[in-house]
Amino acid sequence: MKAKIFVTVKTGSTEEMQKRLEDLFQRILRDGEIEDYHFEIETEDGIVTEKCILSGGKVIA
Repeated sequence: MKAKIFVTVKTGSTEEMQKRLEDLFQRILRDGEIEDYHFEIETEDGIVTEKCILSGGKVIA
């Protein structure tokens, strides 16, 4: 089964949101509630995922 979650955040940097989502999904992954996860953060400069490495608000890898 797959589920999609859409969240609108009030404030914060892309780096902060990426870390918070990563922490959240890692926690529920450890609890055995999910098998895997993927997220996308829509920014003015494009999409940021759990695989992106950020520096100064920009994707560097």
